[in-house]
Amino acid sequence: MEEILPNIFTFQVELPQSPLKAINLYVIKDKERIVLFDTGFNRPECQDQLLEHLSYLGQPLEDYELVLTHMHSDHTGLTQLFAEKGCPIYTSKIDGDIVNAMAEGSYWDMMLGFRDLYGMEDEEITIEDNPGYRYRLRETFNFQILTPGDTFDIGDYHFTILDLKGHTPGHIGFYEAEKGFILSGDTVLDPMTPNITYWGENEPNILQSYITTLAQLKTLNLKLMLATHRKPIDAPNERIDELIAHHQERLQEIIDVMKKDQEYSVRDVAKQISWRIKANHWDDFPKGQKWFAAGETLAHLDYLYHHGFIQRTEQAGTFIFRNPHQRIDIPLPVGY
Repeated sequence: MEEILPNIFTFQVELPQSPLKAINLYVIKDKERIVLFDTGFNRPECQDQLLEHLSYLGQPLEDYELVLTHMHSDHTGLTQLFAEKGCPIYTSKIDGDIVNAMAEGSYWDMMLGFRDLYGMEDEEITIEDNPGYRYRLRETFNFQILTPGDTFDIGDYHFTILDLKGHTPGHIGFYEAEKGFILSGDTVLDPMTPNITYWGENEPNILQSYITTLAQLKTLNLKLMLATHRKPIDAPNERIDELIAHHQERLQEIIDVMKKDQEYSVRDVAKQISWRIKANHWDDFPKGQKWFAAGETLAHLDYLYHHGFIQRTEQAGTFIFRNPHQRIDIPLPVGY
């Protein structure tokens, strides 16, 4: 447990068998309130570590308020600990509804449909292979909605809720303008790159949304981003530029592997591009990582499609993409 800023404490909860390794959780405490941001996976090891760390602050669990920055299971899996105690729980309407859909099952029906869109075989990846499914919250909960533009005050900290759409559709951040920092969840990570995945036709071109979010964050002249994986970011604008460069390179790599006028499924593209995974071939990928790789590939293909660089059709429930160009250089992402 470390006091990273006055009355803001941080600690790590390990995420076993996950390439994320751990999550950074934050607690802000004053005389009247104690607020925890995010929880860890719904795993006994995570629960034990969470409760052990919170015990150092000397307040019972029922005194806590819980904020969920976004819907992923490493951030929401232990929400029920606080719901059972009657603690106030805050999140965005969009991601709160998704967490509850994950708990009751309809979200995973949608994910199975995505597997078909990717061009994956039924046995290639299953819902049980997805760590978000295995370590999810198992019961729905009531939450109070935080809307971008709302204020959220804790002691001497006066936060404005920001829309950080991109990593998830309803990701939110907590911006302290006077002090020049933000609790930014998974929006900007270092040295990792946040996973940007496909969310369906109701959330078209999510990569564009993410790029727009990064551009807006650069205008704030932030001094510090309190990220939820790896390390706090003390040069936010530099790291944002690196993330944009990463997506620029990724978009170019994808369009370069697509030969003119040939047809490609998401799977066809994903198995040809580079990944920072210790596997010699797509068939050697851990199944859980195939979920993330396919979703990220489709997010980039969707960007290229919406900006007119490639064509898309659907055949027997699978997206098929075609590059009509012999060669094209993708410009800097739109909106940045």
